[in-house]
Order: sequence, then C-alpha cells, then structure tokens
Amino acid sequence: MLSLWFWRSNAQQDDWQIDMIDVGHGLAVAISQGNEVMLYDSGPGWAEDNAGGRVLLPWLHYTGRQLQGVILSHKHLDHRGGLAALQQAQPGLRVRSALGEPGHLPCYRGQQWQWGRLHFHVLWPPHAQTAGQNNDSCVVRVDDGQFSLLLTGDIELEAERKLVALEKDGLQSTVIQVSHHGSRSSSGALLLRSVAGQAALASLVRYNARRMPAVAVVQRYREQGYRWYDTAQSGQIHIAIRQGRWQIKELREQIIPAGIISGLASNAIPGRMSGYFKQRE
Repeated sequence: MLSLWFWRSNAQQDDWQIDMIDVGHGLAVAISQGNEVMLYDSGPGWAEDNAGGRVLLPWLHYTGRQLQGVILSHKHLDHRGGLAALQQAQPGLRVRSALGEPGHLPCYRGQQWQWGRLHFHVLWPPHAQTAGQNNDSCVVRVDDGQFSLLLTGDIELEAERKLVALEKDGLQSTVIQVSHHGSRSSSGALLLRSVAGQAALASLVRYNARRMPAVAVVQRYREQGYRWYDTAQSGQIHIAIRQGRWQIKELREQIIPAGIISGLASNAIPGRMSGYFKQRE
C-alpha cells in the first residue's frame, strides 16, 4: 500500500514552485505557476502499474493543478514509465523530447521558450534526435531572472564534460537535480563547480540494490558547498520561490512527525513516501 500524505500549500502566494515527487527509483519534477504545472519526466513503470496513474494523476487532482506538458529527459522506463497514463488521461498532452517520436516537440541544445514568468533553455543534447540513452538526456535550465533550476536527467561524466566545455558560465544555477540518482557515474566535480549551486536534489529509493546515492557523490556535493536532499530520506521535496527568495520543505522531516512514519512503516511500500503539498491557508 502506498502511503499518501497531504500538506496544504498556497501556490497563489508564491511566484512558482518546484516539487520533486517521491516516485521511488525514477524521476518526476513538477514546476508550477499558480494552478498550472509542467513535468520534467513522468516517473517509473512497474510490473502492473506506473507512477503516472499511481502518483502523478492523484497529485494533480488533489492540488487542483492543470498539466500543461511533459519534458521527457530520455527513454529509460524509470523516467518515462508514467507518460502513457498521463496521455490517456489527457489526450493531446504536449510532450517535448530528443527522441524524435511522432508528435513530440523538440528538446535539443538551443531550444528556448517562455512560460509565464519562467524561461526554459535547453542546453543538451546537441542533436535533435538521439538514441535516448543516459548521455542523451535533455538538460534544461529554468529561471525567473533570480532563481534558477538545472534539470540534468541521467547524464554521465562524458556528457557533463562536453556540456561544461560548451556552456562554461552558462550552467550556473541555484538548485541542481542530481543526475542519475546520485550514481558514481555522474556528478563530476567539474560540473558541480560550473553550476556553483546552493542545493542538490536527488530522486531515488531507499535500500536500493545499486547503493545510490554513492557516498563519494554526496560528499562531493557537500564539499562544493551544496546542501544535499534526496527523496529516499525526505520523501517529496518542495521548493517555494517568491521574489527571489526560496524555501525548501521536506515531507518526512518537516511535515509528518517521525513517530507516525515509524508506526506506519509496515504498511508502506519500502522506500517510497508520496505526499501532496498544498499550503495551509
């Protein structure tokens, strides 16, 4: 049984919001302005279910937000597993990717667009159509002129080095989505220095066989001055941005008392705590 928790957040009081939703081993980042939301990736697919129907659609329904589109980083199932459910629920849903699939909008270096107060700039991959592997991930920088978010998908060290060579200072961002769930194959010191961020957010599942995040990766971020957050420890991670100021809230640490979590541990899916942030009014 998946435990769902609800915390009310007033999106109208914030300029915009970021939610790294706890989907287990996978990725789904929601970027919201008012009651509209864009998703970066759609979470994983499982044997008989997927994060789109199990987590993301209920989250959208509860928060009353309207899905405007999905940016798909690459083709791996832990990132696109929930897409079909979202498309079924919302025919004609706009999808942006570097996969060259029918109906997809492009997502390759140089693409830019404005959505409300937010500017989206695609930094990687360099080509319009890719094989959809980790190093082909669509890397997107989102900013409002003061606060910025770098979404990296699953890029690994090879792509990181090429990206830094291309962008140089253009990678600087307030917050970075940790690439490849904190794997030791990603998050090189060169990228971390170039981004020069303040916080790092990783999406992963507790007690995973791949032992993510790698201890060395977490240490590297901290040595570079980042605060580390991950969904394995925090559950859903929420960032509220208002007039250049921002605040991070963690579902497990700040919203749900530890004793309640311990008491319900036997009923929850190991390593997954999904909550829906809706601000108290």
